[in-house]
Amino acid sequence: MTGPRVLLTCDFHLKYSAGLARGLAERGAAVTLLSRTHDLEFGGRSGESRRYVEGMLDGRARYTALGGRAGDVRSLPVAWRLRREIAEFAPEAVHFQDQVVNDPRLVLASGVPPRAFALTVHDPVFHPGQSRAGIGRDAGRRWMIRKARLIFVHADALRDELLERERVTGTVVVVPHGIGAASVAPLPKRPSLLFFGRLSVYKGLDTLLDAMPLVWERVPEATLTVAGDGPLEAHPVLADERVSLRHEHVPEADVPDLFARSTCLVLPYRQASQSGVGGLAKRYGRAIVATAVGGLPELVGDEMGRVVPPEDPAALAAALIEVLTVPGLSDSLGAAAAERGQAEAGWPRIAELTLDAYARHLPPRSHATAS
Repeated sequence: MTGPRVLLTCDFHLKYSAGLARGLAERGAAVTLLSRTHDLEFGGRSGESRRYVEGMLDGRARYTALGGRAGDVRSLPVAWRLRREIAEFAPEAVHFQDQVVNDPRLVLASGVPPRAFALTVHDPVFHPGQSRAGIGRDAGRRWMIRKARLIFVHADALRDELLERERVTGTVVVVPHGIGAASVAPLPKRPSLLFFGRLSVYKGLDTLLDAMPLVWERVPEATLTVAGDGPLEAHPVLADERVSLRHEHVPEADVPDLFARSTCLVLPYRQASQSGVGGLAKRYGRAIVATAVGGLPELVGDEMGRVVPPEDPAALAAALIEVLTVPGLSDSLGAAAAERGQAEAGWPRIAELTLDAYARHLPPRSHATAS
């Protein structure tokens, strides 16, 4: 059965968009993915974003990238040409990721306005320490939230946050953050913890470092790997020989090995929406210990890991000691994470839920065309 024609447009969240595009295409949709030509999500490595997207799509969907700087009026003719091409594609669903307002040309090229659209809001609330987008972009984001006919969020807690803070006129649907196909390696012989991702203040690395001496009292052989770029404050635990620090953006090709060498992923966040890194732990079959903020409790659940209060090193250490020392626990948590992750949030399931929401909540395609 042939599915609808779908236009996915993003600036950031390109990995998410590419996974969704592939899932939708595998469910029979005709998909075009539109983004901007930058590699900021890939450590600035030139051409890495295109290589990633083309590898993910594997010919199943069309990929178009808009060149030039965001907001550069000299490139507006290119955006208008893309708008005409997209009008010929005649998408029945136009679906944005919420940071698309960084580059209004992408919104213009997508045929909005006047077309009704869907929007995924990844972070209803700015993270502590995260700089705001600026008055113009913040106003543009609020406009998109207000005008979207259909809004996707990744957890019930995030839906509540969004409805509390923003003027929402469309329908809000909860769809989990998607994850790739399972790829589970055996657990390492030595107990090993992993903190992975950008080292932002709200992610609570300092809480984990404060917890490690307590962990080592019970599990002295345990190791900790900290991998990611961003600001890193000095901490005495970082000098311990049991800590491996990889202070850089980790290339996609190295991610599977990071998880293969880990027993458990730690998400000691102070504040959160959802966690793409948590989704990776499910993909690679690893237990998760996370804090009870945002959508993380929904991400983890009792069967896949443990949830503790934020900014509580003692509680975090106790949960980590349990996962590392109770016989068979890390194996069972990781197996449940891989199994439930695919059933609830594998890209085929996410595509199915997304297509159902399009059919229920987006109006029939308008016949208006770009002028």
